[in-house]
Amino acid sequence: MHEVGGFVGKFLPPHIGHLSVIDRALKECKRVVVVLAEDPARSKEMCEKSGFPYFSPEKRLNWLKKHYKNNKNVKFVFLNESGLKKFPEGLKEWSARFKKVVKYDLTAKYADESYRQLNERYFPECTFVPVDRDEINVHGTDIRNDREYLKYVIPEGYEEIKNELEKGEKDYE
Repeated sequence: MHEVGGFVGKFLPPHIGHLSVIDRALKECKRVVVVLAEDPARSKEMCEKSGFPYFSPEKRLNWLKKHYKNNKNVKFVFLNESGLKKFPEGLKEWSARFKKVVKYDLTAKYADESYRQLNERYFPECTFVPVDRDEINVHGTDIRNDREYLKYVIPEGYEEIKNELEKGEKDYE
């Protein structure tokens, strides 16, 4: 069992694929830190392009906190990526910010296999735990671009997202 596991995402929006990784980490670690990492300006632009409402990091973290309200072993933090160079050039500064906001020495880091080398370089003290993003084949991009995928959004955010989408559609009529 790992002492402290970490999992990073935009959670734009949080969905069942994210929950599956967090739940796995909670089974394999004594404590889990979930990090919502984004540059809000870039995320707003991304949402605008897909016609999806942007919800603040605080709002998305609150949905996740509500979902895990009965689990004291999970902590949620926000990592503001504003001003950083785009991936992968800004990783050295990103990892420094990460360590500052997480405040725990991670012993495991959960991520897609494509991040293995980066994790091993910037987090050599952590065991890299590969996550198969297609194990639950839904991604935030799918949800933002195709309303059929809304059913995969976590229950704590579903109604609010659905209402904002409906409101936006009425604004275009």
